[in-house]
Amino acid sequence: MKVATIIFLLAAIGTASAFAPTPLSTSTPATLRPSSPLYMAKYKTLEEIVDLFPDDKPVLINFFDVNTENAIKDDILRAKNFLKDRCTLVSIKQQEYSEMAKLWNAAEKSPSMILFKDGKPVKRFYETTDFLEIAAKIGEFCN
Repeated sequence: MKVATIIFLLAAIGTASAFAPTPLSTSTPATLRPSSPLYMAKYKTLEEIVDLFPDDKPVLINFFDVNTENAIKDDILRAKNFLKDRCTLVSIKQQEYSEMAKLWNAAEKSPSMILFKDGKPVKRFYETTDFLEIAAKIGEFCN
């Protein structure tokens, strides 16, 4: 895995948000922001995303719907902080990665979470936002 890629992604995700922002900044013109049809998803496969993170921790991918983002963001941020030593939590908007969400059966419910360990999906659950409940569901797979 490339260190520069990890540093870029971690800088983009930041510590203040549980949601992975797009590579575009807020200074980007509105016509090029993610809500714009001109915006294109950066990654083509879920494996590409999982490969961006260190192999020593499982990666929990959280597909969420923009309509539920405000309702779940505090809970997801709490889960991300609570689990930071045991797994990496990455949130992805279903609308920005609609084909990927459909392929992984994560397009209909928000949030839809898939836990990857050693690059393979090992646990899937839906509509769970409480950080303790998330931790309980993935605990057996995390150190």
